[in-house]
Amino acid sequence: MAVVAITGLKGGVGKTTLAANLAGELVAQGRTVAVLDADPQESLIQWAGLGEGLLSEIAQAVDADNEAQFVEAVNIAAMGADHVLIDCPPGCREAALYALRVADLALLPAGPSPLDILAARDALALALEERSKRGGRKPVIRFVPCRVQSATMLGRELADNLEALGAKALPPIGLRAAIAQSAIIGLTIREFAPSSTAAEEFNALAREVERLL
Repeated sequence: MAVVAITGLKGGVGKTTLAANLAGELVAQGRTVAVLDADPQESLIQWAGLGEGLLSEIAQAVDADNEAQFVEAVNIAAMGADHVLIDCPPGCREAALYALRVADLALLPAGPSPLDILAARDALALALEERSKRGGRKPVIRFVPCRVQSATMLGRELADNLEALGAKALPPIGLRAAIAQSAIIGLTIREFAPSSTAAEEFNALAREVERLL
């Protein structure tokens, strides 16, 4: 069993998209997965409710206001899954801390804008602080470049700019219409367009995540 916290201190960088589609790829690789939506807005739960795909079966809301209850929910989910993915809310330091304290891997998605990179820096500092308190081994920390437009300089340089902050970056996820289209009907990109470039990108990301876990 492994716990993956998908966290950041800014909205709009792709946390929910990452959680949903990473889950889809891990399931496609034969893993059992539980996805916990710790965001009070329940964006992931709403996504799952738009269709009858994988997310409607594996996504569940979790209360991140109380640490003991949150940890109990994670432990219960872990009893029936190889991997537990936690979609953390933006701008909520406490929820991020709770997730980082139980995570084996912390994924920090970040877009190419300067504000996204500044927020990624702050998220990294928080993750490093919690890792230090846990003896310096867990969680493993990786950036995930998201919403990347490879035709722009900001997009091409995003991974390097993130790694300059002090953590390695995983394979990037492009800004692709198919991802938004899949969400509108409650599906993962693997279900909606399995042969798409977007699905290939998430597959590459999932393989790296599996290697780290």
